[in-house]
Amino acid sequence: MTQLIDRRVHPELRLPRGARLHGREQEIAELTRLLDDPGVRLLTVTGPAGVGKSALVHAVLARTGGAAGTAGRAPAAGTVVADLAAVGTRTAAWHAVATALGAGDARAGHPDTAGHPDTAAALIGGRELLLVLDNADLVAPVLAADLAVLLDRCPGLRTLLTSRSSLNVYAEQLLPVAPLPVAARGGDPAGSVAVQLFLDRVGAHYRDDVRHSGELRNIAEICAELDGLPLAIEVTARAVGAVSTGALLEALRRGEYPCPGRPLDVPARHQSVPGALAWGDRALTAGEGTLLRRLSVCETSIDLLTVQRLGDLSRGQAMCRLDALVRKSLLVGAGRVAGEPEFRLLGAVRRYYRGQLARSPEERAAAYARHTDHYLRFAAAAGQGLRAPDERARWLALVPARMPDVRAAVRRLQRDGRHAEAVRLVLALEEALTVHGLLPEAAGVLARSIAALETAVRRDGPAGDGETGRTPGAGTVPDEGERAALADALGAAGRWALARGDHRGAEAALTRAAALHDVLGPEHHGGPLVAVARAELARQAGDAGTAQARAQRAVADLDAARDPRGAAGARRVLARVRAARGAPDAEEPLLRALADLRALGEPHALAPVLVDLARVRLDLGRAGEAYAAAREAMELLLLHGGAPAEVVGALEAAVRAAPDGGDAARQRHLWRVFTLARALREHHRLPRDEGYEAARRRATAGAPEPAAGRLPGTGECPPGLGEHPAVAGEHPAWAGECPEGPGEHPAGIGECPSAQSALTVALSAPEPEPADEPHEDPRLAGLTPRQHQIAELVAEGMTNRQIARALELSEWTVVNHLRQVMTKLECPSRVHVTRIVQRRAG
Repeated sequence: MTQLIDRRVHPELRLPRGARLHGREQEIAELTRLLDDPGVRLLTVTGPAGVGKSALVHAVLARTGGAAGTAGRAPAAGTVVADLAAVGTRTAAWHAVATALGAGDARAGHPDTAGHPDTAAALIGGRELLLVLDNADLVAPVLAADLAVLLDRCPGLRTLLTSRSSLNVYAEQLLPVAPLPVAARGGDPAGSVAVQLFLDRVGAHYRDDVRHSGELRNIAEICAELDGLPLAIEVTARAVGAVSTGALLEALRRGEYPCPGRPLDVPARHQSVPGALAWGDRALTAGEGTLLRRLSVCETSIDLLTVQRLGDLSRGQAMCRLDALVRKSLLVGAGRVAGEPEFRLLGAVRRYYRGQLARSPEERAAAYARHTDHYLRFAAAAGQGLRAPDERARWLALVPARMPDVRAAVRRLQRDGRHAEAVRLVLALEEALTVHGLLPEAAGVLARSIAALETAVRRDGPAGDGETGRTPGAGTVPDEGERAALADALGAAGRWALARGDHRGAEAALTRAAALHDVLGPEHHGGPLVAVARAELARQAGDAGTAQARAQRAVADLDAARDPRGAAGARRVLARVRAARGAPDAEEPLLRALADLRALGEPHALAPVLVDLARVRLDLGRAGEAYAAAREAMELLLLHGGAPAEVVGALEAAVRAAPDGGDAARQRHLWRVFTLARALREHHRLPRDEGYEAARRRATAGAPEPAAGRLPGTGECPPGLGEHPAVAGEHPAWAGECPEGPGEHPAGIGECPSAQSALTVALSAPEPEPADEPHEDPRLAGLTPRQHQIAELVAEGMTNRQIARALELSEWTVVNHLRQVMTKLECPSRVHVTRIVQRRAG
């Protein structure tokens, strides 16, 4: 092919001497293949601003080259390049094409005809020609129909465009060009193509100064901040010199973008990503520009609902606008979270449009107000969804993915004095924060709102009516909603302090919460939940009488309020107190709680009750039944996720309940499970209790403690305690970092396991048959003869319909009987019924 390229028109396409395209081998090979395919007649190389589309195309053209033509003269056959960067209309674009095809000064000679596709068609005729329309971003939409006609009239013509926007015509084939991959966190930065590009573009005077390991790590972080965008990497690399890589990295994290000088022969649009974006803004509609500015306030990925709310659009409008921005390479795909597609603005794009937003204080305030409102509604929906079995996995994935935006919304609410709303947002996400081990960070955020609300309450008197003689107009009197928010926040702070073993902090917060709830009255339902936490605090402090009295009162109040989840928490405390006193009926409150929660249809809420059931049965000397409860708890935690304390409690209970006299392999398995539980406990700073010591003694019985080192079956720290099959991937902490720092674990533990890996290891051993277990499960005695029949047929593998036919019953009657069987046997599934029946038989 003949290549006609005027280098005076394309100076930005020249690479520095010795430089090369980094990491584009696959794209070069694919583009070469497509150019060799005669069936591909209209090809658009597309991608975000600054990704290197033109450089890629011209590198391929140079490789496939031939004799170069002369600007302004059409070759007999080959390649003609028309640069459309300086044109913005259909007529000007076709003038440029006609000039490149050899029409001379088309503007002066034939002003009426040269700016029309007919002129190009006449100049091309029947020749075989590759027409390259470079930098066609601004005119691609108006050329789409013309190009389709031109290809039909010129059978030997093939067209190649570089444009952020696709033509959206049937004949078009797209070759997307993505940013360069960046080094994985903790990986070798020297092997990253983005790092290699950075090093290649650092000025020669400073290049040797940035090749040691510390600088390479900074460079890898810089490339990650820049999303691997080649133009952004080149511009930033040229800033190295008077500014160190560490200072550049900190500037980027503050949202600042380097503005070094670029080679003088490079157009303004290629001197920086903001310059490239400003040039391309002319191709945006007013609505698209407005939406981009509003979306720039987002810290994380964007879904359709976010576009609707921040853009103030209907669902249909949001779909169209979102699709348009994706097709213009301004939003890029970010994978899927819980099955839904996600999109994101590249960091440089977000900074550019956020800078535009800052020029209008009114528009900026409105955009951030929409963002805050969106995440208030997000949190409310998450609070409901986390309790629904079919929605829980989705929200457990979404919440950690959105934490930077949630954090920004909470801080904005606090800055604006809207502390009650900030509290409600945080507490709505409490379930997910607990599962993902983010409560320590959330507690610090909550403390700021507690302090502000307490100041207002003290200033305005206990009734909030100005009794302290406050000067009118000196502030806003807190309303009942704010007092309720303060009471709920104090209750949460007390529970969280209790979970980390801070009894003094828990006592202070819970006492203040209880006093506020007394003022608010029984219509505010947080009082009994505070009583449950105070009962647990008394139990841990050894005051069994107070703990039992508080727990019994809370059970009565929560049953009256029809709150089975809260009542289950009270019954857990009551059962633990009774077990410590040796009461033979200690497990009865837990069996009632299990029945209530199963009827509620929230299987994830069963796990903590089952963990306490295992502990109580251990206290009563029934290790075999304790192991069964612990194993069921682990299965539920693996499936639905759970709090770190619940996972650790289930693992330690399983170790404690394991039968004595096992072989060496089983003993090694027990030690392995205990080691995993210990690592999780220490990583999340959970206080040690009698359960830990008992599990340690059982795990080390008859076996020496292995040397400290890499934990068996673990991955990198910290993959997160919420991981289960529906919640995969790394999740950000509240503050954007691991609470303790990667790899920091007390007591010489090498790495932190995930809950998923620890539970999988624990469940990998077959369920043992404890030697002291009765031949027949005592729970079977509570079944009626008909229920016995149905349980035995379930164990034989029969379906409900088959059982109905065998017993001449309706299928609905069988279903009702089976529900009663599962309730009496405390079984969450038919599999567990089968195990109990088969145990009796064999």
